[in-house]
Amino acid sequence: METIEYNIKGLKADIKKLAENQRFLKNQRKTVYIVGERKMPAAEASWRFRENRYKLRILYAAYGVIRGKTYAQIENNHAEEEHPLMQLICQIDKVIETYKQHEEVLN
Repeated sequence: METIEYNIKGLKADIKKLAENQRFLKNQRKTVYIVGERKMPAAEASWRFRENRYKLRILYAAYGVIRGKTYAQIENNHAEEEHPLMQLICQIDKVIETYKQHEEVLN
């Protein structure tokens, strides 16, 4: 018999890493009131911020699905029938598949 478990710690670590990067990129997008030293141009930081936001949304949705939540519970701005995460279901399933661990259980 085979049980399916998920690498939740790895998923959480990836979410934390991307969220930290998101804070850095948000500061780098500023053109006037930047805090600290500029590491990249504001335009590059801006498109990386949007790309990173898209990845984070998929990771958060995958984490919620693994925990057994519906899309309306993950992002409660929309009804379940026409939720925008339904369009991203292929990417969410791919993320879930990458964090899936198969373990053989011997009786």
